Amino acid sequence: MSGGRVALDTTVAALDLAGTGNHIRSLAESLTPILGDRLACIRSRFAAPHAGPRTAVQMARTLVRDLWWHQGGVERAARRAEADLLHLPAMLGPLHGRLPTVVTIHDLYVLRAPRGFRPWFRNYARVVVPRLARRAARVITDSEATRTDVVDLLGVPGERVTVVPCGVRHPAPEGGREPPDLDLPPRFVLAVGTLEPRKNLVRLVEAIGLLATRPATRDVVLLHAGGYGWLAEDIVRAANAAALRGRVRLLGRVKPDVLSALYRRARLLAYPSLFEGFGLPVLEAMVHGCPVVTSDRSSLPEVAGDAAVLVDPESAESIAAGIARVWEDDALAADLRARGLARAGGFSWERTARETAEVYRSVLG
Repeated sequence: MSGGRVALDTTVAALDLAGTGNHIRSLAESLTPILGDRLACIRSRFAAPHAGPRTAVQMARTLVRDLWWHQGGVERAARRAEADLLHLPAMLGPLHGRLPTVVTIHDLYVLRAPRGFRPWFRNYARVVVPRLARRAARVITDSEATRTDVVDLLGVPGERVTVVPCGVRHPAPEGGREPPDLDLPPRFVLAVGTLEPRKNLVRLVEAIGLLATRPATRDVVLLHAGGYGWLAEDIVRAANAAALRGRVRLLGRVKPDVLSALYRRARLLAYPSLFEGFGLPVLEAMVHGCPVVTSDRSSLPEVAGDAAVLVDPESAESIAAGIARVWEDDALAADLRARGLARAGGFSWERTARETAEVYRSVLG
């Protein structure tokens, strides 16, 4: 890309230590070698991560960010950085503005299933997202599934929507040693993601309960790595049920080296999410040689290709059957491991950054 200065809003990267935040951090890091000093990373000073249920102060910060920063402050900051283009990578931004914008929409689940989100965000998104997408010079999506939703649900012309898949970090060959304080069972199912309804964790826990009653899978154990999200109480309650004592462990948010060790040691990743715009844990598992069982919905078949066992996420029995296949079959696990490594080899953040920079170039002309 030649000419033009781009402002990238990294506010959500400071709030979300997984998911969208991880995407933005990785994108910014990979764009830097391409754009150099033509990339300006900007963020709200009211952005700070938090763990557990939100406090009144944190809710007030959300209001300030959504009503001041995302609706005005972000463009003023971009102008102070002398930017010619503003990239809004978390589908939040001003309804009006003079700078050309590129908007990334990871998924539209908030419009499809609004009750899975906090009341403020679902109402805010219903107003902001369609208008922001329609006024953007270009929209980037992580998958063809989300591109279809953007065209069909938001009415954005298809020629203005570009698919740029997420990347994945490839571990160093010598990496993945188990941290000394991580007490892992000999075999376990791994789940990764925020504790929230769309991750379908209550049904996953039900599937573990079914497997625990069957001779071939009676030793099954589920470990979950991920932070506390919206409506997490039902998940915590299900995981702590007396009938599952010792079968389910909620580890909370873990450090990258610990997560890498979990992927390497797990028998499989179970990711039966109800809806994803991409589903990065699927690729993260594959790049670590961890077999994957995931949903047959939204973008997940597109990301997984032929390198995963697909299940019906609305059926605990289907999830249990998919897990059992890999748990019991060493040959299948080895085949999925090889297929996953091959598939993950085609994804990198360097590729994501190059294709994103090409979108900038097309807007700046």
